[in-house]
Amino acid sequence: MDLFILKSLVFPLCFIGHSVGENVLPAGPVEAYLGENITLKILVAKKQEDIIIWYFKNEKEFLSVATLKPPNLNVNDRYKGRVSIDSANGYLTLTSVKLEDRGNYTINILRDLLGLTGMIKLNVADVTPPTLTLLPPSGEELQQEKFTLTCLANNGLPSNWRLHWYVNTSSQIKWEEEWNPGMLQEDNLYSWSSSMTISVDNWRKIFSVTCRARLGSLAPLTVTLKAQPDSLDTNFNL
Repeated sequence: MDLFILKSLVFPLCFIGHSVGENVLPAGPVEAYLGENITLKILVAKKQEDIIIWYFKNEKEFLSVATLKPPNLNVNDRYKGRVSIDSANGYLTLTSVKLEDRGNYTINILRDLLGLTGMIKLNVADVTPPTLTLLPPSGEELQQEKFTLTCLANNGLPSNWRLHWYVNTSSQIKWEEEWNPGMLQEDNLYSWSSSMTISVDNWRKIFSVTCRARLGSLAPLTVTLKAQPDSLDTNFNL
């Protein structure tokens, strides 16, 4: 065990009191997706002189994550570059969370010979980005007053990816959307679809249409269909 971890584990034992009856952390659990940035917040107001220690525990290990002893922040080598403690409020931020980050997080706030303690569970869900395809209308549809664009998202995980439409236009236009939620496939991955129905008149006012797949705070996946002004000719720009 390195010196940083040992000191962080031993230091709280020097304090003689323990606070009871005060909620230090939310009830939890906190849900996150693989690769997201998450912040574990505390419910008590931080004092300037507080010493804050965050720990991590799962079925295999128990270790210190980071210690804030103003003005210094010491971070375990395992978390360097991914972890910070906000000196103003004591919040712990984990960036680009990994599957191995899931477990219980405990905070010790050392103040006035008392220790405030709380624990919260972090769940991290695995993510498989879907493949996006934007289907143009058929030749027959183009002869009608309205036609439909369809966005397909295939082979993704988890089930709650969402598809959204974005229109690049200089005018106010209207369209209709239809959303089909995730369908489980034989390979235990999911597929989704969303359609956008628009009139030919409104289509002529559009520069491009984009379908985006979103999951939590992860960067969205996009596919764009560009439109030629005053024409129904189209081409893809992925």
